[in-house]
Parts: sequence; C-alpha cells; structure tokens
Amino acid sequence: MRRYLVVFPFILFQADVSLAHHAFAADYEAGNEGTIEGTVTEVMYKNPHARYYIEVTKDDGSSETWDLQTMNLMMLSRVGWKKDTLKVGDNIRVDGILGRNDTKRMSINTVTRDDGLVITPLRGISRTNVELNAGATRAQDGAIESAATAITPGRYELDENHGYISFSYSHMGLSNPQLQFVDFDAELILDGRDMSNSAVNITIDANSIDSSIAALDSELRGEDFFDVENHPDIVFKSTAYEEDSPTTGKLSGDLSVIGITIPVTLDVTINSAAMNRMTRKEMIGFSATGVVHRSDFGLTAFDQYISDDLSLVIQVEFAKAN
Repeated sequence: MRRYLVVFPFILFQADVSLAHHAFAADYEAGNEGTIEGTVTEVMYKNPHARYYIEVTKDDGSSETWDLQTMNLMMLSRVGWKKDTLKVGDNIRVDGILGRNDTKRMSINTVTRDDGLVITPLRGISRTNVELNAGATRAQDGAIESAATAITPGRYELDENHGYISFSYSHMGLSNPQLQFVDFDAELILDGRDMSNSAVNITIDANSIDSSIAALDSELRGEDFFDVENHPDIVFKSTAYEEDSPTTGKLSGDLSVIGITIPVTLDVTINSAAMNRMTRKEMIGFSATGVVHRSDFGLTAFDQYISDDLSLVIQVEFAKAN
C-alpha cells in the first residue's frame, strides 16, 4: 500500500506539469515575441497564473484589450513581485511571447512601468530608467558609473558563509604567516548611483583570532596584543569612498583596536553586483586590501621578530536585506 501512496502524488504532479506545458503550447507560439504598450484595466492576482488585462491604443486610434499572463503567485513572490506591483491605471510596456492565431494574448517576459521600473517574472524588480538616465548624465559629465548601479540601492547584510578577514606580517623576513578572524559582522548601506553616499560598518570578535597555532592564539588574545578581555571588539567604520573606476576605489574609515582609533585607507574592488540566481537576492561582492602599522595601536611586542606592517585582506559578499 505504501508504494501506491508514494507513486500516486508523483503521477498527479507529473500530470499537472504536463497539462501546464500543454496549455502554454496551445495558447502561445514559442519564439514569436512582441512588444505592446497600454494601460492596466484589470488585475487577476490569483493562481494558477497571475493575469493582467491592458487596453492598447492602435495606430488608427481605436483600442483593443490584451490578456497578459505570467507565473503562479508562489514563483512571483520569490522575486518580490506582489499584488500591487502592477495596478489598474498603470501605463506599461510589455515584452513577451505572443498568442497563437493572432489572438490578443501574451506570456510576460518583461514589464516596464511608465515610472521606469523594470519587472521580470524570473528576476523580479531591477533597474529603473531614472537610474539609467542618471548614469548616462554622469557619463556625459565625465563622472564614473559604478558597477554597483546594477543592483538596487539600500541596506545589505553580510553573507556569513562568504566573508573572510585576514592579515599577514613578516616573521624575520623568513615567512609571512596568514592569520584570520573567524567571527565578524558587517552592514553595507549602498548607493550605486553615488558611491560617496555608501557606507560600511564592520565589527570583529577579537577573541576569534585564528593562527592555527593554539599557543600563538593565546598570546595574541592576551594583554600584549588584542587584550580581548578588556577590548572584545575590533571596529571599522567607513568615512568616505572615492571611485577610481567603475569597479575600483579607495575606502577611508576609522579602525578601532584596543580602544585606539586610527584612520586607514583600503583599496577596494567590486567583484560583482547582480541577482543571485540561486537565492533570487541582489548581491554584491568586494575585495579590499590595505596596510596598517601595529605600532599605531601601541602593539610593539616582539618587534625584533615581527614586522610593524600588517597586510590586510578582506573578501566579503553582501545580500540585499529584506
């Protein structure tokens, strides 16, 4: 009996998928795409497919009504497409797959509202014409258009599974040990249209220092170095960002270690800014490097063996906050 209980729902699922594909093939002609513009007159935001009716004005001045269809509500919600994303009265341009036999039907690929918002069933809400025009204006003025304009401005949270902060130093000129902080948190306020408005704050758990040598870790946590008992956190707060190119720039900020705050500058590279195809979240990834002098923080122990210069390397990914 169990065998049939398992197989029966599977058969039903397969039947639903087959029917869905059959219905699409019967109504729409794959490969035959077009563009229409009109005003939304009715919204049917319910399963099995969200549907929109729009009134299109023809070249001769007469009007006709088109029936537009997109995915089910669950799939739309995953990319941020909601009931009020398109409303009655919205003027829209729609690109999609046309109905068979010249019927006034279309399967939606992309919708552009008259305010410039671009919406797709697979990628959700993306760039706006306003942002694109602003970028074009900056380009004409000789300003730099950041790679970060590819994603929405706002608050971004650290992807804890893809964040790395490490530093190295010269040990008597013989080697360059690599150490890292295992635990830290970061928040990014991003404005790709004007990166000077962006900011990042990083808080590091000093106790999470990891050199892969237990005795050295204990020494680094002690009074001669990070003194984690009295100064548990290392904090970086940005103060400015200056672009060198669409993907590179200099990030200035205040670095606080054992209660002493020193200004530092990091060389930053934007590795990528795009929609994550797996999570359907907007993401941005950075690499940053810089050099700090440990003597600036009074950390001079073992200076006959360990260089004053500490080379920092930061690799972080941020996801758009909900």
